[in-house]
Amino acid sequence: MNKSIFLFSMMCLLGATVANGQATAVAVKGTPYLDDKYVDGVVFYASKSLTVPIRYNAFQDLIEYQQNGKPLVLDPTTTIKKVQLGTAVFVPQAYDKKLGYFAMLDSGKVTLYSKKKIILLPGRKGGALDGSDQPPEYKPNPDVFYYKIGDGPLQEVSSIKSMIASLPDKQDELTQFAKKEKISPRKEKEMLQFVQYYNSLSKE
Repeated sequence: MNKSIFLFSMMCLLGATVANGQATAVAVKGTPYLDDKYVDGVVFYASKSLTVPIRYNAFQDLIEYQQNGKPLVLDPTTTIKKVQLGTAVFVPQAYDKKLGYFAMLDSGKVTLYSKKKIILLPGRKGGALDGSDQPPEYKPNPDVFYYKIGDGPLQEVSSIKSMIASLPDKQDELTQFAKKEKISPRKEKEMLQFVQYYNSLSKE
């Protein structure tokens, strides 16, 4: 669904505090975007594609794009197959009884995804004399990794052991590989290495 992003853009860029009965604009530290800049991107639908400047709002979990100089948003829907954002690929996936955008890291018998998230920390009032007020701040959360086996449901990677247990084959090889490489379920490079290894075994 396309709609104007004016209202939530204002919310993302400015906060409001009330002092002496007057509203005062407060700058928010950080950014709600993975990257503030728009990059060349492509939105893929079932039978068409749209090439536009794109950026990802990880705070709102929305794709933002420009068309004819007008800023618009792209909510995650099942009509979108994928969004190419520079070298990254985002796909809508169902989780927590809703749809959200996930970065697709590798695909094969197992597809690996990461969920990007940025939260907004509230401002904090400092002491009356030390001038230590802290403004609201956008802060990235650590990525959370998910995977799908074939066309199965999306599953969160809670641990490497539980992930291996959910896979239908190659469990001995995967256990040895995870132990040897000391695979962490919280590190993208290691998760990608692990899933690529499994997908290579599945081709044999």
